[in-house]
Amino acid sequence: MKRRFFLIAAVLLFLLSLTAHAASTAYDANPSLSFNGTTAYCAVLCRGDKTTDSISATLTLYHGNTKIDSWSNSGSFCVPVSGSCGVVSGVTYRLKLTWSVNGVSQPDVEVTNTCP
Repeated sequence: MKRRFFLIAAVLLFLLSLTAHAASTAYDANPSLSFNGTTAYCAVLCRGDKTTDSISATLTLYHGNTKIDSWSNSGSFCVPVSGSCGVVSGVTYRLKLTWSVNGVSQPDVEVTNTCP
């Protein structure tokens, strides 16, 4: 009887872990903001969970609340977005990623960095 109970419990745990894994998503996007002199380099690689995922992404560079520049791209599964623009030394900039997967907005991702 104990043996049957453990077998049933093991099967149930296995099935629950499969269901939980299937419901999770593996979307990934980590924008980067770097500088070379007074040029800002902005980049991100937005990844979906499946090769059929449709991705749309925009990177926007800000100084405070003032928009400096933006770059966009769209495609399937793995979408790069990058751009560069002139900036001022000693100033802190904020790079904001807005993106969606299959038409569903994903949480915005922001990074800040100061131009040396």
